[in-house]
Amino acid sequence: MSKALRLTAVALGLAAAGVAMGQGGPGYGPGGGYGPLAALDLKDEQRDKILAIQEENRSKNWGTMGQLRAEQAKLRRMAIGEKIDPKAFAEQQAKVDALRRQMTQSRLEAHNQVVAILTPEQRKQMRQLGPWWAQEED
Repeated sequence: MSKALRLTAVALGLAAAGVAMGQGGPGYGPGGGYGPLAALDLKDEQRDKILAIQEENRSKNWGTMGQLRAEQAKLRRMAIGEKIDPKAFAEQQAKVDALRRQMTQSRLEAHNQVVAILTPEQRKQMRQLGPWWAQEED
């Protein structure tokens, strides 16, 4: 695969993975979608199981996502103050970090559940579609 094509695939894969597992930047919610799994030849049973895992993860993290955004908004308000209390700011940042860790752990647990559903060949294909550091050498 050419370098440009590989970089494009990686960028699309990362964006799709963020959507699929409910993490990322603006516009991403806590779950839903297939992401890089769409490129795999999933059987109907696999697709149904993956959708159930993703829906469970989305539902589980919906409240946490709202809480994270509220805590981030508090942090932003603190950051634009004329005088910033370093201790209070650090404590607020710790709240944001804890929520992010919680969602990351949940996302990785869901990822592991999805991978367990895939065949060995599908897992190999998924690694090839993933980030450059997860790809096997040709």
